[in-house]
Amino acid sequence: MKRVRTEQFQYTVAQYLKRRQYVESEGPPKGPKLSQTAEEMATNLTVQTESGCTNFVSAAPCQADSQQYEIQFGQLRTFLTDTNVQWSREVTSVLYPLFVYLHLDMVHCGLKSSVDSFYSRFHSMFLQDTDQKDIIEQLRTTLTVQDISSNPKLRAFLDNKYVVHLTDEAYNYLLRYLQSDNNTALCRVLASHIQVEVTSTQRTVYQLYGSGPSGVGGFSRGDASNNMEPGDVPASILQNEAARNSLQECIKRVKDGPPSLTTVCFYAFHNTDQLLNSAEISANSKLLAAGFDNSCVKLWSLRARKLKAEPHQVDVSRINLACDVLDDETDDEDSAGTEMKTLRGHCGPVYSTTFLTDSSGLLSCSEDTTIRYWNLGSFTNTALYQGHAYPVWDIDVSPCSLYFASGSHDRTARLWTFSRTYPLRLYAGHLADVDCVKFHPNSNYIATGSTDKTVRLWSTQQGNSVRLFTGHRGPVLSLAFSPNGKYLASAGEDQRLKLWDLASGALFKDLRGHTNNITSLSFSPDSSLIASASMDNSVRVWDIRNTYCNAPADGSSSELVGVYTGQISNVLSVQFMACNLLLTTGTTQENQEH
Repeated sequence: MKRVRTEQFQYTVAQYLKRRQYVESEGPPKGPKLSQTAEEMATNLTVQTESGCTNFVSAAPCQADSQQYEIQFGQLRTFLTDTNVQWSREVTSVLYPLFVYLHLDMVHCGLKSSVDSFYSRFHSMFLQDTDQKDIIEQLRTTLTVQDISSNPKLRAFLDNKYVVHLTDEAYNYLLRYLQSDNNTALCRVLASHIQVEVTSTQRTVYQLYGSGPSGVGGFSRGDASNNMEPGDVPASILQNEAARNSLQECIKRVKDGPPSLTTVCFYAFHNTDQLLNSAEISANSKLLAAGFDNSCVKLWSLRARKLKAEPHQVDVSRINLACDVLDDETDDEDSAGTEMKTLRGHCGPVYSTTFLTDSSGLLSCSEDTTIRYWNLGSFTNTALYQGHAYPVWDIDVSPCSLYFASGSHDRTARLWTFSRTYPLRLYAGHLADVDCVKFHPNSNYIATGSTDKTVRLWSTQQGNSVRLFTGHRGPVLSLAFSPNGKYLASAGEDQRLKLWDLASGALFKDLRGHTNNITSLSFSPDSSLIASASMDNSVRVWDIRNTYCNAPADGSSSELVGVYTGQISNVLSVQFMACNLLLTTGTTQENQEH
């Protein structure tokens, strides 16, 4: 209805202008549009967001005035040669590729008179360098598009980007000049044909990089058969192509070869007296959180830096409450920082904890039916989420920390956002407790495992069940999505690790080897390995590609590549980090103070 009214308004205005004898009044008014489609609005917002100094070079319009080529290049040369700024000499390396590409651009546009004037005025600048002199002399006879097509070296310039290395200061110096005046011809060449690589140390070496399908460092093999001799291509291009091919071959051998041994780092809890329920390590490997039966959450620093609360932004009242600890030593301890912080707020055992993606906050769930958010800057509880009617067993945060999900004894899973203390979605369908929840890497789906021996996949927004996975013979205690989003792993009390193909909904692999409940799962960053922790006091690593694995003698699946055991009585969690590092937490059999 709104669009119809807009069209009627535009038609009325057009008729009025026509009666007043204005020319070209049949078209719609040229003023601002009164309505926009979703695509137009998204485009406008993108332009407003991404336009700025950093994109100034790539946003330059085409040059229509033939004289501007010579004027802008001459002004840049004068600016660089007549000033004593320390970065002028470094930026001068841009003049040679600018001259070549501006000359070729004028040839393509058919500006013969401008080409002659441009060449005769500036070509003497580059005759001192032997390599540059060869190209400059070839430009003397290049006056038509056919001349460019028949010259392999000039064609290589157009088929590839010319790379110039500049330091941060030199690049900013050049950028400020380009923004100071009308330099659209220079900006267009820089955006289309020149790759400026900003480095921390000063480098003036330049070379040509391939910009086509051949990738970085040279021409595709199809170019070699197109009447281009190896001698016509600069040596740096051939060296880069050889290095690129060697690198691609190494990457292929690593991907297709046998998995490398995983490094395991074990964090042990001593003398916990079976009070420890869960443990979680932050994504940056700096913090360790654990939930205990005595309703507290403990936080440890895994680095040399101690945990120190940020100062309060507001000076609160001096009135002392009954819960305040009036001890000067406590204040001194807070100011200096401690290696461990105790977070109190729950009134029941804490069953699960999880960090936000950026490790700025922590979520915990408890038998008291609540979920609490802890600010790790001040180490205080800043939000309380209520909605479940029974104990909450597990929580998980979405990849971008926009949402979090919870599973409970009330047979439901719920979707939450940090800005609302009530659930946004309720996922009902399981016939027993929802023991574990996990977000898909794209956040569009949530997986739940239940005591009813099934795994369900839910649409995050719609709230309906889109997959039902059956086959477990006991409660499902742990879930994990592969980072590439193709597979879902589930495990539990039946001692089997099952991999499900999400696209088809079918069972992909059934891995056996554990002799007790499997409590934790984690995929490697490249989705080729999966680690499982069990109450049989072992951690097993499996290669789901199963290309180089042999069947173990103990009857485990052939995908098994490693078993890790030690002086442990219970493994709580496994988490794959970068560089093939596997972090494991658990309790030890030793009776020592921690």
